[in-house]
Amino acid sequence: MQHPFAKALLASLLSCSLAWAQAAGQSNTAKDTPPISQPISQTVSPQGTTQEAALPPEPLQRVLQSVVTVQSRSDAQASTSRTLGQRREGSGVVIGPDLVLTIGYLLLEAESVDLIDHQGRRIPGQVRAVDNLSGLGLIRTLIPLRLEAVPLGDSDTLPTPGKLWTLGQNETEPTALELVSRKVFAGSWEYLLEAPLMTMPAVNNWSGSGLFDTQGQLVGIGSLLVQDVYGDQVPLPGNLFVPVNLLKDPLTDLVRTGKRSGPATAWLGITSQRLPSGGLGVLRVSPGSPAAQAGIAVGDTLLALQGQTLQDLPDFYQRLRALGPAGSRVTLTVRSQGQSREVELLSTDRATALKRPSGI
Repeated sequence: MQHPFAKALLASLLSCSLAWAQAAGQSNTAKDTPPISQPISQTVSPQGTTQEAALPPEPLQRVLQSVVTVQSRSDAQASTSRTLGQRREGSGVVIGPDLVLTIGYLLLEAESVDLIDHQGRRIPGQVRAVDNLSGLGLIRTLIPLRLEAVPLGDSDTLPTPGKLWTLGQNETEPTALELVSRKVFAGSWEYLLEAPLMTMPAVNNWSGSGLFDTQGQLVGIGSLLVQDVYGDQVPLPGNLFVPVNLLKDPLTDLVRTGKRSGPATAWLGITSQRLPSGGLGVLRVSPGSPAAQAGIAVGDTLLALQGQTLQDLPDFYQRLRALGPAGSRVTLTVRSQGQSREVELLSTDRATALKRPSGI
């Protein structure tokens, strides 16, 4: 399956938009690479014959009817339209009578959302929530789905390595995957996942696709194509799925109010990457963000946080969060044109930089 907006999406991952959304492989890979057709794995029986190792029949049928196409449209003037595109398409998974779980970047600043089920029915929906912390998004349908919901599995206890299956929009069979690591992932757009689900082989139909365990329970939602599922020392491509356990605690609040309870996560509006020479190079500064107001600019280098040297992106984000929620005071040491200076910022909620989707 091709993603017509994949190039813009991955570019936006270096842009501003949500924590999770957006990307490590800034290429057309999802658009230009032929789909990997490997719907099921094969094993050898004691008699020496080849057998298909697939999901049991009942969970398989539930999975096949639970994955829907998600089509969203935002206003042409929305900030994310310039990076993610005005029209976006991906997948979602039915988790309730009128509730679909997907990846959040499909829903950022969306004015309208439609779902298409396995029978070709077009179902109107509304954005119920976009969770900045996990990167997941929820859609509530405006008419009954009449589709069986998939139960949420336990993404914390999955064995590594271990067998999983993925299914995306318009696919007729699940694809067998291997869970190969749970390494920390830090996106350049101030996005941090402590234990994402990293899988191989790489598949193309990943945006919002479902990841299912051996019982057909949903354990993850597809987010990214990554080039290093094992880490920098073993640069092999695969996919990053957001674990569903990140959704379980805030789910009730997200459905009821469109956001998590309690204060929001601190956000500065800086897109950056680790430099071989040390520090973090600033790639982009979101307009109107705390970083922009403090005079931080593209080409600057972030050297230290609260006077302590910054090692890499995970170090930066973990320490930033430890300082407190949105509204906390932050001191960065910044080098600009060869001169170092200390800059004080007041962090804010990332959602304040985005137009609220219709329905929230």
